[in-house]
Amino acid sequence: MSKLLLCPLLLVLSACSHLNATSVEDYPLPDGSSYTGELSDGLMNGEGTIEWPNGDVYTGELQEGVIHGKGELVTESGEVFRGWFKQGLLNGAGEWLGPDDVTYKGEFKDDAFHGEGVYASPEGAYAGDFVEGELTGLGTFTSTDGTDYAGEFKAWRFEGNGVWEDGETRYTGEFKSGLYHGYGERIDLATGKVLEAGQWKWGQFVGEPVSKAERRRQQLAIETALFNQPARLHDAFDSLTPSQPDTVDLFALIGAGDGTQKVFSLESQTIAKTIQADRVSPGHLLTLSNYPGTMDQAPLLTLRNLQQLIKALAEHMQSDDVLLLYLTSHGSAEHEFSLEAPGHGFVDITPGDLSDALEPLKDNPKILMISACYSGGFIEPLKAPHHLIMTAARADRTSFGCGDADTMTYFGRAYFEKALPDSNSFIEAFEVAKKHIEIWEDEQEVDHSEPQIFVGDDVGPALQGVW
Repeated sequence: MSKLLLCPLLLVLSACSHLNATSVEDYPLPDGSSYTGELSDGLMNGEGTIEWPNGDVYTGELQEGVIHGKGELVTESGEVFRGWFKQGLLNGAGEWLGPDDVTYKGEFKDDAFHGEGVYASPEGAYAGDFVEGELTGLGTFTSTDGTDYAGEFKAWRFEGNGVWEDGETRYTGEFKSGLYHGYGERIDLATGKVLEAGQWKWGQFVGEPVSKAERRRQQLAIETALFNQPARLHDAFDSLTPSQPDTVDLFALIGAGDGTQKVFSLESQTIAKTIQADRVSPGHLLTLSNYPGTMDQAPLLTLRNLQQLIKALAEHMQSDDVLLLYLTSHGSAEHEFSLEAPGHGFVDITPGDLSDALEPLKDNPKILMISACYSGGFIEPLKAPHHLIMTAARADRTSFGCGDADTMTYFGRAYFEKALPDSNSFIEAFEVAKKHIEIWEDEQEVDHSEPQIFVGDDVGPALQGVW
């Protein structure tokens, strides 16, 4: 809505030849627009109408040459901005009528939804506290399909504590990125029977709540592991061996981000064994994991540790050696790769974090693989001519196979167990794996995750010698 603001100097110039007039009609302005309305002291003051060459029309109050007061702007595309304007911007109570029957009525601040308001569309209505254009804070969502939510929001998504009903069941508990996450209880509305009560992870029920004693034990274990990180990192550094002269070697760094479930640790161990048996020597492989069972064997997967190990790899790799980076965990709609251990949450990894961490190896060919929900959001920031990037899902889709009963994610299993052993290249294996994943998702009747791939212009030839 920046077009609402009119330059006071322009409006002064437009009125100079009518200093003694009290009103004008269809008076041309230097920018090609025209004004009809009241004048005072050579300025547009009072009620008036401005029509722009592109078809936008403002009708309402002006003060000292600027849209200021109660008014309405109708754009050429049909949008309507109605309410109280201050220095050309909507502030205070107002409403916006957008395309496709989308509307907002409530408080504004400098043209943005800000304060209490209601945002409605054909899919449903959001009501609550808006901050700089987004529903953030307490609010409700009422869908036209009969589902309802009341609780906390963050950037339009259910985040924090809330209640969700779909007509048949009710979930009461914690949410993250729009999904059940944390402690919660789901009941059958017809009978009142508790269906699940306990811990949830990214929309899936993972078990009974952890007792205080068990949680304390887990937290103490994490504390011990944190104090032991220098030793674990030292062991990892010592395990590395330099690449062989006149050869192109494959180095691998594999990390399991969420240690509250065993699946990610099992997957990383399986992949490490698979590639070590075929293409990666023991001195060219590093693993990180946040699962309790591995804390005395490998460093934790934290952003700091990842940075340190990549620096160590850079000291042992030649410029044409290839890095295979495989990270597996949960992921958020904001494209954050989850790092968590029982009783302790680490700083999640963003696409920018990963790009910065890879800087010591910026000239090396790389195979970058992210297995997580919404992982497609990592592709754009990581693009480079010498990069092959593969993700388990599109930027706006979830991936599958990360439940407590799983031993590998769909993406990891399809790629490393089903596709890569019989493929002639890493790129060819992706297409084969994608077909396996589609079949499994059809069997589960879920929306396709749509794994993504980016092939840099220079990466193909660089990978020929390592697979």
